[in-house]
Amino acid sequence: MSTTNPPGQDLDSLLASALEPLTKPPSTTATLNNTFTTAVQKFNNLAKQQHEQNKPGEILEGFLWSAWHAVFDAAGKTPVDQQEGLVQFLLELKKHDATVTTKDSGGKEAEVVLDSGHNSKLWKDLPIFGWVARERWNSVSAFAPDSKIGRAEQDGLVGLLARLTGEVAKDINLEKTTGYTHGDFSLYGLWSLREVFEASEEGEGSIYIAADGGLVQGADAQLASRGVNQASFWIIFAGEYLWRLSQANKELDDRTGVPGKHFAERKWTGFNKERWAVWKRGFEKAQDWVVGEEAKEGVKAAVEVMAKLE
Repeated sequence: MSTTNPPGQDLDSLLASALEPLTKPPSTTATLNNTFTTAVQKFNNLAKQQHEQNKPGEILEGFLWSAWHAVFDAAGKTPVDQQEGLVQFLLELKKHDATVTTKDSGGKEAEVVLDSGHNSKLWKDLPIFGWVARERWNSVSAFAPDSKIGRAEQDGLVGLLARLTGEVAKDINLEKTTGYTHGDFSLYGLWSLREVFEASEEGEGSIYIAADGGLVQGADAQLASRGVNQASFWIIFAGEYLWRLSQANKELDDRTGVPGKHFAERKWTGFNKERWAVWKRGFEKAQDWVVGEEAKEGVKAAVEVMAKLE
């Protein structure tokens, strides 16, 4: 993939460089605003450069794939409680159009918004962001016995999607909003909570938490705590929205919302009050056995959020 870049810098390096300041805690609100605004400008410029280098009819999918992977790479290097800059960057990016000047058949110049090639515009539609998120999500496992680096990358991805969902949900009216809202990953929240509290994974070895929320006898408490902590991100950052979906009995398509093995007999097809109660009980029960300060704090915060919502 070619573009006009400074000597010695390829596209991936430029994308990473644009996002790097967002992985560090800002000293002031003004610094944060300036940082994500600068990153938006750099992404806009890179998109335009790529468009100029493309052959006629060539789409920007490859560029976007690299751009979103860069965002998730940055998220994986940033503690979840310090991801505000990355979240605000994505929200600000959605407000901007990446435009280029073209000439019509009569030679008249006009500004047009760049298209991803999939009938979605840069940047308000966050084109193919969801595709890249799903590809990365396929490597996520709440109870993965992996290295610290691998775990940080997983938590960074889950945290970013939870935080983004919580932000875009502020503009979602469940009675009036129709269709998909770009940046709404509440389905992934259901999957996280299902895996942890409903035993959705296959195989006996993957069941760490019982149907009542207690730790399965002989299960690794540390791995189980990691899973509960990861699930807590969805309640801490998007809990109000997940609660609204549950109160509205929001159904999902194509069996994406079916229950886990602990509750296989239930007729759940998405979010509902009964399911919310299972998750709530799971977090409450986890307070009795969870280990590690980070997990303890996450579980405590989730319990407090759910109590306030009800």
